[in-house]
Amino acid sequence: MGWRSVGVLLCAAVFASCGGDGAGTGGQLEQPGAARVFALEGFQPTSEIAEGKKTDVSFAIEQPSGKPLTDYAKGSGPHTGVHVLYVRTDLSTIIHRHPPVGADGKIDDPVTFKEPGKYRVVVDAYPATGVQKNFQLFDNVTVAGKAQDKPLPAFQQSQKVDGYTVSIAGTPKLKSLEASLMTVNIIDPKGKPAKFTPYYGALAHAIFFRQGSLDYFHTHVCAPGAQGCTSTLGASQVTGTAEKPGVLNVGVLLPVAGRWRLFVQVRADGHLLTAPFTLDVT
Repeated sequence: MGWRSVGVLLCAAVFASCGGDGAGTGGQLEQPGAARVFALEGFQPTSEIAEGKKTDVSFAIEQPSGKPLTDYAKGSGPHTGVHVLYVRTDLSTIIHRHPPVGADGKIDDPVTFKEPGKYRVVVDAYPATGVQKNFQLFDNVTVAGKAQDKPLPAFQQSQKVDGYTVSIAGTPKLKSLEASLMTVNIIDPKGKPAKFTPYYGALAHAIFFRQGSLDYFHTHVCAPGAQGCTSTLGASQVTGTAEKPGVLNVGVLLPVAGRWRLFVQVRADGHLLTAPFTLDVT
């Protein structure tokens, strides 16, 4: 899955011919028209929303042709449809959704925000056909109330989430643009390895946001042999797998150095767990 990008730039005239022949008035090149891009259309809400109250976040994706995108990739894996993520700008919390797409291309996602503050909205779309597998579009929502940013904690190897112990094996030595696998162990409240069941088409999701810039990257952990779980950045690829209970081999492939917040999301024994970790990338 690719990192943060505004959309797919396409030529306004025809797909096969993006250049010109130099013809113009007085031998001068004509000023090219603005390139058409994928864009969020009719994004709502545009005003502050209430904390703790269900809010409909709605939009459509407008294609470079001006028509709404209605045809999305389908299947049992995670690389399908539209993924919508809401991340508070201090990286203290995320909401991860895969809302349905209407026949007219409209997406309506009822969401309850439990904390005030500003949230970055990431729309990660997987069209059925196109020049690239997926692309991201962005907007923001603001939840009314007194928001207090929380400082990002340093790396902690292990933490408790709803009685489960989620641990990273060792101290990761991560480099930008370099694919690597990171082992995450999850132990249930009884001390036994957790049993994973699919959540949004994968056994686990690894969602990364960079501190400050909010750059985004998202990889998946799947059962051995599952299709559609390889993430790509440039010429590099990584595939996360889970071959036995309680152990996730999480793929990491980040575009730039900096401090990143990783949210590991997994459905363990029927419980949805979200475990955040701070990672430094050189």
